[in-house]
Amino acid sequence: MRFEALRETLLKGGVAPRHVRRYLAELSEHLDDLTAQQREAGYDAEDAAIRARARLGDDDRLAQAMLEQPGMRSWPARLPWLVFVALPPAATLLLGTLLYATVYFIGNGAAKINAVVPLPQNWLIGFSAAAMTAISVLAVPMAATLLALLADRQRLKPLWPLLGIALLLLATPMFSSKFGHHHDGYLRVNYGLVIATQWSVVVRFWPLMLSHLLALLPVAWLIHRRRSAA
Repeated sequence: MRFEALRETLLKGGVAPRHVRRYLAELSEHLDDLTAQQREAGYDAEDAAIRARARLGDDDRLAQAMLEQPGMRSWPARLPWLVFVALPPAATLLLGTLLYATVYFIGNGAAKINAVVPLPQNWLIGFSAAAMTAISVLAVPMAATLLALLADRQRLKPLWPLLGIALLLLATPMFSSKFGHHHDGYLRVNYGLVIATQWSVVVRFWPLMLSHLLALLPVAWLIHRRRSAA
């Protein structure tokens, strides 16, 4: 790939990936133009390519032209504490609660929905229960995966997503609910980390146990990827 070393330098320097892609595309077009000029001047393909690359400039100079522009830096590189530590718990709680509440009200209001739409109540309740379990299991792992991908995309150290995931685990959204009639149903959300000291705890909170395990996989992948690239 053209300019691969330059690409890595820019990403590690904090330049946003979208700016890196555009800059390298412009450099590739310019290099093609320079190569064509050298061919027209009478040089063969190999010599024309070498001379064109020399005229374009070395990677250090090309990288410096971008690194000197603060506006090119991405938010994860500018404010990693905000992107990886402060926002994920709040965003996970908000989005998880909205999704959980939505599917809860489908199950809790199955009778009313059935009166309007010809869908079996048992089907609605089963869908709601399965969706709520999926949200409990996947909310934190999906946030953890996003953090790991952001760190990898910007070539940041695994420490930042690791801190964010640790905070997510310490403040895992704990959803609980019960379908009922005449106001005896409920929907609750708490924060906390469940530590299995007994088998009964694992059985009762197995969605959270599974969620904690899955949330560790993205940062393990990121660490392995960094070691493989070293």
